[in-house]
Amino acid sequence: MSQRRIIGTLILLTLTLAAAGAAAKSGKIKRSRDLRIAAVDVEGGAAILFVTPEGKSLLIDTGWPPGIGGPRRKPDAPPPPPMPSSADRIAAAAASLGIKKIDYLLMTHYHVDHLGGLQALLAKLPVEAFIDHGPNREEPPPNATPRQLAFATATLYPAWVAAYQGHEHITAQVGQKLDIGSMHLQFVTSDGNVLHEPLPGAGQPNPLCANVLPMDRNGGEENVRSVGTLITFGKTRILDLGDLTWNKEMELLCPVNRVGKVDVYFVTGHGMNLSSSPPTGALDPLVAVMQNGPMKGGDEAVIRTVDSYPDLKGFWRVHDSVRYPDLNGDPDYIANLDQLSDQGYPVDIDITPRGRITVTNGRNHFSRTYTARGK
Repeated sequence: MSQRRIIGTLILLTLTLAAAGAAAKSGKIKRSRDLRIAAVDVEGGAAILFVTPEGKSLLIDTGWPPGIGGPRRKPDAPPPPPMPSSADRIAAAAASLGIKKIDYLLMTHYHVDHLGGLQALLAKLPVEAFIDHGPNREEPPPNATPRQLAFATATLYPAWVAAYQGHEHITAQVGQKLDIGSMHLQFVTSDGNVLHEPLPGAGQPNPLCANVLPMDRNGGEENVRSVGTLITFGKTRILDLGDLTWNKEMELLCPVNRVGKVDVYFVTGHGMNLSSSPPTGALDPLVAVMQNGPMKGGDEAVIRTVDSYPDLKGFWRVHDSVRYPDLNGDPDYIANLDQLSDQGYPVDIDITPRGRITVTNGRNHFSRTYTARGK
């Protein structure tokens, strides 16, 4: 190519970028009319990014600190190359959805696999408003090791408090509502409290409560305190309960289901058997998305429970299970496979106002579309 043609091409590219920038500033770039969601692969942690048609964003949790989490290493394998952190992957998801800041960051609770990525994320994306359940409620045991202390909620929580200084800060109360563009949030659990009265259209007796015993494990007091959020967009109902525990699920769903049926359900607690009690079957989602890791979550009992939901049409997973390969099912519904190099593929969801739900595997772009039940 001649020097003149190169210069001409550069000028054309510069003018094109300038025009795109001017269009963005004037609001002429056409936005999607849909709600777009990315269940980010944070290696068994949690991070879900929502972007509304108005360009407003909600991030639920921030995954692990840099250097923590990642695919399992075989005993005789050499050290793997450095992997993108949870914050890197969240920032990449934000860029793919066309946003440069987080309008609302909701921290379900303060465990390291949810809060750990906060500071690294703030170095990449500004956050306008912060939502939580209130003060940290979990203290480390007296005999905690130095490593346990380094990642204890009591150690991590002060960074959260420092982050929201000078910003809008919302302490979620059960029953409280929040509108983010055309997406509507209602908190159904927070700080150990659950809904006392059923939501409109809910309140049906839950026969799945019969003979279910309480569990004596909770994985830490902060799990009990998780913020649980019902999100409504158009005709679609979406539920995320953080790491809410088995016993708290039963308080919410027994003897009557106070939430009602949902269309999209983010499987509670990464699919660990501290959650996903049999009464969750009353939620009866059409689509379930599990943010598990290859060795974390995706427990056998949970997979079987989710598979038993009566109207389930699609069970999507961020990772396959190394421990229970026979329960993985169709690999097209799994974003990251153990036998492949882990590229941090997300599970993406696009929801129209009329309730058309399209779920896409970020690894191979396999997708399926479902229809929400309507309000």
